[in-house]
Amino acid sequence: MAHEGITSIQNPQIKRLHQLLDRKGREAQGRFLVEGAHLVEEALKSAEVLTILYDNERDMDAACRRALENHPQGVQVIAASSAVLAKLSETKSPQGIVAEVKKSQADWSEWMKEKTAAQKDMLLLLLDEIQDPGNLGTILRTAEAAGVDGVVLGKGSVDLYNGKVMRSTMGSLFRLPVFTRSLSEVADEWKALGGHLLVSTLHEKSVSYDQVGYEQKTAIVIGNEGRGVSATMIERADHLVHIPIYGQAESLNAAVAAGVFVYEAQRKRKDRLS
Repeated sequence: MAHEGITSIQNPQIKRLHQLLDRKGREAQGRFLVEGAHLVEEALKSAEVLTILYDNERDMDAACRRALENHPQGVQVIAASSAVLAKLSETKSPQGIVAEVKKSQADWSEWMKEKTAAQKDMLLLLLDEIQDPGNLGTILRTAEAAGVDGVVLGKGSVDLYNGKVMRSTMGSLFRLPVFTRSLSEVADEWKALGGHLLVSTLHEKSVSYDQVGYEQKTAIVIGNEGRGVSATMIERADHLVHIPIYGQAESLNAAVAAGVFVYEAQRKRKDRLS
């Protein structure tokens, strides 16, 4: 099957796609880029892919080709020069395939309504101004692995569609419900639904993470890497919790802490049901 070819970085479409490497461009167009065979394959399986560009000196990755054949929407496929792919890459060694993907249009209110009607137990992760893209991507990947129902990214956090975030998720973003919202509003809504709010903090009144329950509707709040959780979230907490430090380090990495909390939550839930 013949594909359209583009070899010039001055091509208008390439200039438009290049804008998606910047947050303003992503927000203006409502689209983002993913790079590499694995992420492109995952996007084809679970998201709305608009365009694929692959290196015209290589064949398209076989797994991506199979996923493309099963993708429900029409996708523009472009055989591009290595110079074009380098223009659209954020990595030192371009991986030979890039996809333009439409941002998720999931509605928070509708999702919450359907989720709370369908199940009594829920586990959410609320992220309070997470700044490091690698941390955010790792948290999302861990949250999916641990069976977290959804993640809320507080305003002021790193862009969800940042390239490094995308690479760190290893495709989890395409399957895990993630919303960007005001955390204080989400917390108030959550508590009005009977949910509990556990806030991770080294506050003097906090207790060890394994001394609280995680039953029914529980939301765990993870704070900014430097400042921790905001005062407004601490004020709304049902429990202040921390992970004990036994060595000389002052604190744990945010992604590691999130992993400890969500797996403890699932352990407690399994123990309660057994």
